[in-house]
Amino acid sequence: MTENEKYLYDHFLISIKSGFESLEDIIDSTLESIEDEGWENEVSEEWVREIIKKEYDKNVEASKNWQHPTDTEKLHAVFDKLCEQKILALHNTGYTQSEAIYDIQDMWQDLEDGGIKPTGYCYYHGQDLEGVIKTGTLYIGFYGEKEKNDKEAIIIGNKVVSALKEAGFTVDWNGAASKRIEVRNFKWQNVFTSDDEVDEKWGYDRVFELMTDQ
Repeated sequence: MTENEKYLYDHFLISIKSGFESLEDIIDSTLESIEDEGWENEVSEEWVREIIKKEYDKNVEASKNWQHPTDTEKLHAVFDKLCEQKILALHNTGYTQSEAIYDIQDMWQDLEDGGIKPTGYCYYHGQDLEGVIKTGTLYIGFYGEKEKNDKEAIIIGNKVVSALKEAGFTVDWNGAASKRIEVRNFKWQNVFTSDDEVDEKWGYDRVFELMTDQ
C-alpha cells in the first residue's frame, strides 16, 4: 500500500466505522478525493471499490456480535433524554467546532421560530467523531442559552455529565465552562442501514420531535 493509498484507507475506514454513510457514498467520495488530488494514475478505481467493500462488509459482520446497548446506542439515548430536557443535543454536526456552532445557532433559531425555547446545547462534531473512533475518547461541547454566561454553561455541563454518568459512561470534566466534557473508554460501534434511518435517528428532525412532545 502506497503512502497515498494508506491516507485514503485511513480516511474511508473512519467513514465506514462511523455508520453514517452508505457503501456507494463512501466509494464516490473516495474517488472524488483521488480526482481532486490527481492520483488517478497511482490509485485505481478497482482497488478503491475492492478494499472499501471488504472493510465495509467487515464492519457489518462485526456488528452481528456487538453487545447491546453499545456505547453508541447509549449515547443516542442520552442525547434524546437531553433533548427532552430542552437541551439541544446534536450528533456529528459540522466538521469543526466553528461549523458545529454555526449549525447550532441556525437550528436554535428554527426551534424558537417554532415556539420552542432551548435552555442550552451540547454536541460533538466530525473531528470529534474521528477522534473517538481512533482513540476511544469522545469530546462533547456545551453551553447555555446566553453567550458569555459561564454560570448558565456550567449548569448545562452538569446536566450533560449527569446524564452520561447515569448511562454508565466514564466522564472527565473539571467543571469549567471553557472545558469540554471528555467521555473515556468509549467504543464507537455503528453500522449504516439506510439514509432514511440515519436522518430519522441522528438528524435534526428528531430534535424538533423530542422537544415539541414535552
